[in-house]
Amino acid sequence: MGSYYYLDDPESESGSSPVFEDDYLSAIFSIAKKLKLKITDKMILDEVFKKKPGKTNKKMTNLYIDGTNLFAGQNVLFGPHQYLSFTYLMKEIKKIIRVDKVFFYASYMNSKQRKKLTTTEALFYREVKETKNVFFYKGHRSPTTGKEKGVDVHMAVDIVKDALLGNCGQVVVMTGDADLIYPIEVVKFFGISTKALFLPNRFSAGIAHGVSRAYVLNFLTKFKKGKKDPPQMRIISIKNPRIIKIRGR
Repeated sequence: MGSYYYLDDPESESGSSPVFEDDYLSAIFSIAKKLKLKITDKMILDEVFKKKPGKTNKKMTNLYIDGTNLFAGQNVLFGPHQYLSFTYLMKEIKKIIRVDKVFFYASYMNSKQRKKLTTTEALFYREVKETKNVFFYKGHRSPTTGKEKGVDVHMAVDIVKDALLGNCGQVVVMTGDADLIYPIEVVKFFGISTKALFLPNRFSAGIAHGVSRAYVLNFLTKFKKGKKDPPQMRIISIKNPRIIKIRGR
């Protein structure tokens, strides 16, 4: 997959929705064909590159979620036969940080990995996809090893790209993967504010130290603050999260 565009969407809270570049260009050519207009790739490139880049939208906050990491973490916390409501999770996050757009990156487990988690994973990701203003990027896994491929890289590139193109003035990441420390450092270099969110069992000290503010959503009081944790970190106690039980379990 390539880049994506933001199109006006009056039904969206932020006023726009992301569309993949390939889908966007395909739609342009389809409309042109119906109207009997000839549009070439060169015409599109000339139109794009003759425009000056816009100013950074400092009021826009983008949240980037490592969805695979999130699903795995909540599964350990709440068990295989129920899952944390994503709609509820977003409401709790928005109590802490104003979020305009959400970008969610995940890959579905293969048949060997799923075992008893097939239904749980499907229902969890379905709720994510049905949430307004959420862009869902579906990655893939190696057919031989089952390891996730390209998802973290796609997320990292999107973070840096959006910051450099002025699509946001603040970047928030939710992951426990320390590999994302570098893209955070890059966007900070360009003056973009950075924050991080963690599950209690998906915590990265490196990321927590690298952002301007970090929050641990302390479900089931599993997280205990240590002496080496950064002073800009806050632990948010959530005692009664909304958990959805799978029927028949």
